Formats: sequence, structure tokens, C-alpha cells
Amino acid sequence: MLHHRPGIRFCQPLAPDRLLLRLKIGRREQQSCQVIYEDRGLKTAPMYAYARTPRYLYYQAEISLSRPWRCRYFFRLREGDGDDRYIFAGGTGQQGRPFTYQWTPADIFTVPDWIYDAVSYQIFPDRFYNGNPANDPPGTRPWSEAPTRENFFGGDLEGIQAKIPYLKFLGVNALWLNPIFAASSNHRYNTRDYLAVDPALGDTDTLRRLVASLHGAGIRIILDGVFNHTGTDFFAFKDVVARGAGSPYKDWYYFYDFPVRSEPRANYACWWDIPSLPKLNVRNPEVRNYLLHVATYWLWDAGTDGWRLDVPNEIEPPFWREFYQQVKGTNPEAYIVGEIWRDARFWLNGRYFDGVMNYLFRDLVLAYFARRLFPISTLDMLLGLVRLRYPEAANFALLNLLGSHDTARIITAFQEGLAGVPGHSGSYAEAVAHLRPALILQLTYPGAPLIYYGDEVGLTGGPDPDCRRTMPWEPRDWDRDLLNFYRCLIRLRHQLRPLRRGFFQPLFTDDQAEVYAYARRLEGEKVIIILNASDLPQTVTLAAAVAGLAEDSTWRDGLSNRLLEVKGGQISLPLDANSGAVLYQE
Repeated sequence: MLHHRPGIRFCQPLAPDRLLLRLKIGRREQQSCQVIYEDRGLKTAPMYAYARTPRYLYYQAEISLSRPWRCRYFFRLREGDGDDRYIFAGGTGQQGRPFTYQWTPADIFTVPDWIYDAVSYQIFPDRFYNGNPANDPPGTRPWSEAPTRENFFGGDLEGIQAKIPYLKFLGVNALWLNPIFAASSNHRYNTRDYLAVDPALGDTDTLRRLVASLHGAGIRIILDGVFNHTGTDFFAFKDVVARGAGSPYKDWYYFYDFPVRSEPRANYACWWDIPSLPKLNVRNPEVRNYLLHVATYWLWDAGTDGWRLDVPNEIEPPFWREFYQQVKGTNPEAYIVGEIWRDARFWLNGRYFDGVMNYLFRDLVLAYFARRLFPISTLDMLLGLVRLRYPEAANFALLNLLGSHDTARIITAFQEGLAGVPGHSGSYAEAVAHLRPALILQLTYPGAPLIYYGDEVGLTGGPDPDCRRTMPWEPRDWDRDLLNFYRCLIRLRHQLRPLRRGFFQPLFTDDQAEVYAYARRLEGEKVIIILNASDLPQTVTLAAAVAGLAEDSTWRDGLSNRLLEVKGGQISLPLDANSGAVLYQE
């Protein structure tokens, strides 16, 4: 089986003079691939494993050209017996017609450059820190009380500004704030006014000061855009309630008849049949223009850095095409990320967004590390198949999350998962231990890792509203070992450029030992990551030939700070149970 064809899975332009190529072949031992391409003569580039299934292996190469926009190439496959096979556009043989690929600027999928380097942090504003008690809404509850769907705790924008030193201490450099616009609820997904900051959080000047302070600290900020629905106190909906069919805003929503009623059943379309969340009609040009004004207003007025889009799959796609154009026209480096829980090929291959919230990554992490639903080789395979779905630049713009305001806290999810695994109890300590190799994966994997506030200090909680507890600010309430582990991984990601921008290369899996090794490679640099997901300590041996390690080369493990040397064609390192290593050369 040998397969290659021009198309997003096998051929992607990265720049006017850079091209990514892939080849799918039957999986065998001791095989290697090269791409041979025309560039003022014939040149050769090595190909590296990129994704694997039990039967097939995808090889990948990235080539640079002296002349842009066009490339002619073919492949050479070397089997274990030393024989070479050549793959041309018309088939295999010693001679043939090369593949030809031409591209234009429109074919290059680009994302904001800063997202490659981002370590993101999600904040639910009401629960992070109360920086100004004077703006607390009536009935604000004591900080450590249990959350409900209705109560407020007084967190605000000044509270976020006050905790910028903590964000720097943690190491994050991008924030996503849950909705901050005027609304009656603590979650603020029922917008009353898109052009005003909720008074319980501050005002527009407060937001401007926060953005300026964050930017001064090297931290980006994206806002949560809720454009599918509003609250019932939004001006247009209120007008229709008051004036019925005579309202000039009656076509801003989907009303079935008049007068407007919400009980016993709403006579208008609403999100998930929740009467307090009436659905906007974005096909209406007036609605569309209003929302597009909102989209650009906060970029230029407050200087925000992009949008996280709530339930974008419930809005007609042409709106998002126009949204993308308007936002990028205002700030080409603005980041647009959609809340898509499943396969996002339609949204990314269609270039509606830069990235999506990578819930597929979360699902796979939980399925293996917390529930042991399949062997670790299957985890490698499924991660690879997800990577193959999207443009490579989009893979770097995915928000790789383990938890959010819509899910149980990650430690709680691990507790629940492990409680169903034979021989495990689901205790807090056990959950944190099993979380460690998952965190190594999250912080060393392509894409922007997203940390939900409080996860780094051991905050627990079940589904909404329990996952929205207040952030503990007394250090005695923190899991300091876990916090230090997060900080170490974040520091390594900032320190080692291949962890942020390098291409993924699977090295090996061992299902019995529960070991997974992979590399991130970039322009001759390489970082090797080894995960021991076993409950037992063990010594892992990595063959130098598999990882491309030079004999007598020295590697440092960024987690333990040990120095390791390649001897006898291999490198060996002892690993604790549920741990790992991040190897790099100094």
C-alpha cells in the first residue's frame, strides 16, 4: 500500500516557498522514506513518521524551495532488505512522472503567530478574585461557599488585574475570559448589552486598563462571543415583547406568533428550549451587521486579541465567513477559536476559524489515562488520526483542554474514571498521580494548552455548577506539588522552541509497559518525550536509531534535571510510576 495525492491530508503549502508532504505506506519494520524534489536540480529531504495505525504509517517531510508556488517531487521508499522503491504520480518503478503541486496565497492556512507560543488560561470572572467589593451585585455570597447556578461571588476585572503577578508566576501568556458583557446571570451567556461591560465586573475603562496591563505583562486576552442567542432583557427582544408584531425588531428572532410568551412553552426559538435564551436570526442583515460591529468594536476599542465563539455550529456558516473577514480585517493577528466538541473538519478546512476547542483531545486523554479503555498504542493512533484531519497550522491553533466551565474538573473526572478501573480507588492522590503523564502530554503536544483556572492548585468539582467553584487564594489550600509540576512543564514549553512549534513524530509505544515515546522536531532541533503511564517504576530504553540520536550525545531531562548519554546505540532512563521525561540537548 503506497498512497499520495495532492490534498489536505497529503500536501499542504506552509508558505510561498515551503511545502508539507505526506506519504501513506504499509507498516513494516526497518523502512525509511525520502522525498526527492526539483529545486535547481534534484534535492532530497528525509521523511519522518507522523501518524500510525496498526496497518499503515504516514510519513511527513517539510521542504523549502528557492522558487515559490510550485514543486515537482517523487518519493523513495527503502525497505529493510535495502531495496529502493520509487513512487511517482503514475505508480511505482525506477522512472516515472513526478507529482506536481502548485499553490497560491489563498491555499496557505495561516494562524496568528503568537498562538504557537501560547499557554492559555481560562477564567470564569465571577469566581477568580474580587478586586473591587464596591461593584458586588446584591446578595454576593462569601468566597468559599458552594456555587449554585444563581449565586454571585464578586469576582471582577479588577480582581484579574490584581492577580497578574500570579499569572506570570504560573507562566501563562494568554487568557480566555468567559462572557463579561452586561447580563443578569453569573455566567453571562444571556447577554443584555454587547457593548457594555457588566457593572458587577467593572466598565469599559476597567477593561481597557486590564488589557493594557496584560499586554504589558506579555499576556494576550480573548473574549467569549455569544452570538447565537441573547437574554430576554436585550433591547431588541424587550421591544418585541412590548410591541408585538409592530416592533421593528420582530425579525431579529424566530417568533412563531404574537404576543410573545415564555410559558408554558416559549413561542419563539431558543437555545436548547431555554426560554431565557432566545435565538437570534443572523440571516437578518440588521442582526448580522450589529453582531459584526460588536466583533470588531472590542478589538479596536479595548485592544483585545480575539474571540472564543460560543456554540458556533448553531449559526449558519456564511455568518462566520463574514465574521472572520471582519475580525481579520481589523486585526490580522486576532485569534478566532470555535467551541466545537466533535470533528471540526468542516470549520477548519473551510477556514471559518483559526482553531477549535480540542475536546477530542480531552476525550482521548480521559479514555486512556483515567479509564484505561484501550491500550496506549491506540491512544497514539487516535491522536494521529485527529491530526490528519486538519491543516497542520490549525493543529497548532487548537486549544488543548482537559477541563472547562462545561465539564467536571479534571481531577474529579480522573477520580470518577479510576474508580471504575480494577485495582484503583479513585482517591484524590491516585487521580493526581495518573494526571501527571497526561499533563506532560498536554504541555508537550502540538496546539495551545489550556488550563482551567484552579486546576493547577488541585481544585475539584463535578459538572456545572460545581466545576465553577471560587479560586482558592490561601497557599495552604493549594496542592503545591501539583502547582510546581504545572510550572515546570510550562517553563519547559517556553524554554524549548520545538515544544511550541515543532512537528510531531511518534517514536514507539509499549502496551504492556504502558510507555509512549514521541518527539517534537524543528529545524534540526529535537525534543524527546517519554511517558510512563504505568503504576510501576521502570527503566525505559530508547533505541538511538528510532529517535535519530547520535552515539555519545548527551541529553538532559527537563523534569528531573538528570543528564543521560547515548551508549551502545541506546539511551536508558529510570522513570517513576506515572511520570515521564522531556529530553533535550543544551
